[in-house]
Amino acid sequence: MINYVEKFDANRIGMANHAKNIPDRMALIMNDRSFTYLEFDKMTNSLANALINEGIAPGDRVAILMHNSPEIMACWAAVGKVAGTPIALNYRFREDELAYIVNDSESRALIYGEEFEDIVERAKPKLEVPSIIYIRQGGATPTDGTLKLETLIEQAPDNTPDTVTHAHQVASSLVYTSGTTGRPKGVFRNSSNRLNTLLSYAYNFESTYDDVHLVAGPLYHSAPYGWAAFSLMLGNTVVLMPRFDAEEFLRLTEKHKATTTWVVPTMLNRIVNLPDQVKNRYDVSSLRVMTVGGESFPFPLKQKSVEFFGPGRIFEFFGATENSCVTFLRPEDQLRKPGSCGRPAVGQDIRLLDENKQDVEIGQVGVLYTKSPFLLDGYYKKPEATEACYYEGYFTVGDMAYRDEEGYYYIVDRAVDMIISGGVNIYPAEIEETLYHHPAVFDASVIGAKDPDWGEKIVAFIVLKDGVQLTEDEVISHVGSKLASYKKPKEVYFVDELPYSPSGKQLKRQLRQEYEARSRNAS
Repeated sequence: MINYVEKFDANRIGMANHAKNIPDRMALIMNDRSFTYLEFDKMTNSLANALINEGIAPGDRVAILMHNSPEIMACWAAVGKVAGTPIALNYRFREDELAYIVNDSESRALIYGEEFEDIVERAKPKLEVPSIIYIRQGGATPTDGTLKLETLIEQAPDNTPDTVTHAHQVASSLVYTSGTTGRPKGVFRNSSNRLNTLLSYAYNFESTYDDVHLVAGPLYHSAPYGWAAFSLMLGNTVVLMPRFDAEEFLRLTEKHKATTTWVVPTMLNRIVNLPDQVKNRYDVSSLRVMTVGGESFPFPLKQKSVEFFGPGRIFEFFGATENSCVTFLRPEDQLRKPGSCGRPAVGQDIRLLDENKQDVEIGQVGVLYTKSPFLLDGYYKKPEATEACYYEGYFTVGDMAYRDEEGYYYIVDRAVDMIISGGVNIYPAEIEETLYHHPAVFDASVIGAKDPDWGEKIVAFIVLKDGVQLTEDEVISHVGSKLASYKKPKEVYFVDELPYSPSGKQLKRQLRQEYEARSRNAS
């Protein structure tokens, strides 16, 4: 097993070391709030001791429902110091979704911001976890037995808890998938697995001990939190955006001289499409590593991004919560290898298999399976679901890909999104990439819909750039001029925006539901 801990100076990783060696360095900054490493270490010690006093023990799960803030980072770190497992909840959940994950994870406590009090109250009757502890951050002192986060931190001692065994101890993780194709599943990693995985990111994406990392995505999502976590592990300063805004991203980059960040293509699309007078107002030359992931990265958007941010800065990675970073594409290959997500990351062994579980040849599409030290330990309480994703020790989440003669991989789509029309496999990502090349298109998504003659037909949803017009026939003609005729959309809908999860994943299931509703209304 590759041990990435050995690739770093053991005295320069871990909060306990930072509190001792760089106590006055800023650990966290958000708006006008900031915490040095010494302050953050004491704060998280106090919260960990308070949780222990309330009965939280090693191995217990603690659910956390908060917007991006220093408090969500402190809660995750404190649960790690208890040797527990934090679970960051999507802040757009409704009560049924919240209750499902708290119940499924058997969480012993729920820590939430005051802005979520109404939804927590609606969820309480649906919770099946006995003796759950409620801890609220912000607002007046509760009178219903709920504990107040600030009071717990203020009153508990700030000494290092006995449950901390080494300076770079991290929490195990239980991250629930986004549920784009069904009920979310909890992806579990034990503490040593997670530590190794976090430091593999830091190593592969060339992080240093002196970076300033800008968090642009929601911290309940595994990638933004993972990048923030390993940045703190290395003693970096982490700047939090409460929520993403394209111009604010540029402003904070300039203000704090941010050197690293993680973004999804949707964010980049909004940045590069800002008016030139806005984009050129800010100096973003400090950005050394901009990592892009989470969704396909259309080549026209990539070209604009490299043009604006400059060459040598954009890294791209492909992976999932379950299998970590599977491939990554270095800056020098961004424009040289259109459509590629890169070569295998160190430690990743990849196979592409056909429907008969046979390895495919170069250039042929297969389901991507991977074996590495960074795979999940399992779906929580779902051994059958875990086992169903394995074949001969290799794991898949259903992505389909091919590789070229140089060993670079190209994701063509998820198996669940593939369209079969007239017995032919059609990959929406290829059509979406073609649509992005049209100068009038701002965003695009392609789905398959039932068709009595062909089995499925291609349906495109398009968001136009401001002030331009485009017709359905022009869209179909554009695709037909670039791709085989059977890949042309049969229907085109122009919409104001496409549905995305807060983590930047396109919600095609929602588009399918919208299409079905349109069809019912038309009949």
